[in-house]
Amino acid sequence: MEGTIVKENYDGVTKRSLQAWKELKTFEPVELFIYKNSTDAILQGFYKYKPNPYVPGLYDIHEVPHFIAKDKYGDEFRTSGLNCGYGGEGPRGTISILEQLSIDNAERIVKGNSVIYIDMKNGTPKVEAGRSVFDDYLRDPMERTFESARVYNYEERLVFAESNESMDTLGFLKFYLERVIDEVEAVYFLVDEDEISSYRRRAPKRYTDRIMDFPIAIRGKNGNEIWLKPYLSNIKRLEEQTIVKNVLEVVGFPPLNREQGILDKVKNTLSGKPIERPAVVIVESGQLELHYL
Repeated sequence: MEGTIVKENYDGVTKRSLQAWKELKTFEPVELFIYKNSTDAILQGFYKYKPNPYVPGLYDIHEVPHFIAKDKYGDEFRTSGLNCGYGGEGPRGTISILEQLSIDNAERIVKGNSVIYIDMKNGTPKVEAGRSVFDDYLRDPMERTFESARVYNYEERLVFAESNESMDTLGFLKFYLERVIDEVEAVYFLVDEDEISSYRRRAPKRYTDRIMDFPIAIRGKNGNEIWLKPYLSNIKRLEEQTIVKNVLEVVGFPPLNREQGILDKVKNTLSGKPIERPAVVIVESGQLELHYL
């Protein structure tokens, strides 16, 4: 059921979050969603977005709540000042609300879990709680070799984009592939007609399905995408480029070869000859297709 956000608070201050909750008065929640990490809330669709000031069509995600309460009409209370997964002020605020709602073992549930869902629609609360799929990444920040993804909204899809500070493209891909994509549907390789600096490659404006500095994209059947920043050469066969072979191996697609019976124009592209104009090579369900821009 579609509802509205009846009250929200995103300043991260627990005291003000509790005051906002108190002001609801007659609000009767039937579902609670509680998160330690913002990304878990984003994956469940709890966020707002605004236009990116530098890239048309790309939207920055902001105002992500860590505590969401829904009533039977689908109306929501959202706040970032209440959360879970540790022993701080935010979880203590969450515990106080759960105790008001007669949730048993509130302290243990809140402090011991990073993702919590409580269903109260049938009167008896049912609790589903556990770890976040991002807990291991956040726990050992000194051991990782890549920066966490920059998350965007693009054409109503979530995009997890590799940052320029990332030092391990394949590590980045493997990590997010396991956590944000259900099943790989397609892999996109953007081949440009010009040799451009690897960090500032921009897709032609007339091509609306890809954007700016990410020549490789992996799309899941759930609609989420991972964008990678490595440069692709237009004067070297795709199947000979190490990053292409490695990406296809990671996602489980077959390697590119010219014995797949693909279209002649694709064969020309893979033969090492410069392409006629900017193009996108799409590997989807093991089949290779070329789309000129």
